[in-house]
Amino acid sequence: MERSSILVRRAAAASLVAFALWPTTASGEANLPAKGTVEVKAYSVAGSSVPKIVARSVVNVPAKKIWQIVSDCARYKGRMPRVAAAAELKVEGNVHTCKVTISMPFPFSDLTAVTEAVHDEQATSMSRKWKLVSGDYKLNQGSWELKTLDGGSTLVTYSVHAEPNTAVPDFIRESAQKKAIPEMIERVAAEASKLP
Repeated sequence: MERSSILVRRAAAASLVAFALWPTTASGEANLPAKGTVEVKAYSVAGSSVPKIVARSVVNVPAKKIWQIVSDCARYKGRMPRVAAAAELKVEGNVHTCKVTISMPFPFSDLTAVTEAVHDEQATSMSRKWKLVSGDYKLNQGSWELKTLDGGSTLVTYSVHAEPNTAVPDFIRESAQKKAIPEMIERVAAEASKLP
């Protein structure tokens, strides 16, 4: 009995040491992407043929300015690439219902989604998490998450799991992952940097 107790304590101590040695930054975030880069990863989702995409970037713009861009869906057109139309339909408490149309390359039809997004604003972190209400998708959910880092920069995390009603070829999906999503994060940061 005493031997098993010693083994449990040793295992617990080893896991604490491993956690303490996990690479972090001064702000406590593990494995941050290098400043000026956008890290994009795809994760398979059980029961879906479409992966969940997660993009992260550290930008030299305060989180509150970036929040003004990503939380205002009514102004997505002109502030985000490929947005053909955008409107905020209603706000109830911290739930924002938005209608956004994404421009697709020829010969595909544009994609429109009505989503409900829950906004959460804290002193050093903000998030906008949405889910599909209706539109041209089987599913469309995701989030913008912002975290203030030491020195005033911001860790921006964008995640999306969206499956249109019509089949989208793999090359378009791969282009979104490699090019369109990083361009969107860069554009959001550029628009935010223009704010007073």
